[in-house]
Amino acid sequence: MDIIEVELNNELLIARHIEDFDYCDVFQSTREVVGEIPQPKDCMIAFFRSFPPLLTRLIITREIIAKKLGLKTANEITNDERNKLLDRFEGNIGDSIAIFEVLEKNDIELLTGQTDRHLDFNLSFISYIKNNNSIIELATIVKFHNIFGKIYFFFVRPFHKLYMKKILKRMTKYLEKNN
Repeated sequence: MDIIEVELNNELLIARHIEDFDYCDVFQSTREVVGEIPQPKDCMIAFFRSFPPLLTRLIITREIIAKKLGLKTANEITNDERNKLLDRFEGNIGDSIAIFEVLEKNDIELLTGQTDRHLDFNLSFISYIKNNNSIIELATIVKFHNIFGKIYFFFVRPFHKLYMKKILKRMTKYLEKNN
């Protein structure tokens, strides 16, 4: 299974949510339709169940630093608590996992994100059928508010691109196995 980078579809919720964004990427996984396609909320659940161990350690480090800098961080929960939260997650507007709050949704997309003083980010979980293929996409946009946001994302960007591809590949396998 190949993960490819594609252009942002301007008809998606994420494309209309933040105007004049500073960064955007969309990664796509395609596979032949077998059974039901996952719903966007299933994709978000799979996303959080598909983190490689090194990424989990990087996120914990980010949370420690962000807290000291006064940035928004996720509520501290154990793995068991997180798994229970994922088991109960409905994907309704206002629901959240970590700092990913559901902002908007439709039949093919679940738009999440967060606004902070240094930057705003949105991540959409997208799932649809095209040409008898199941398509899953992760679309990210970022809007910088100040120089700190630019510096922060300068260091995050290489990890973001690398890990979004890895996570999408792991998500697709997880969804194939669990749908």
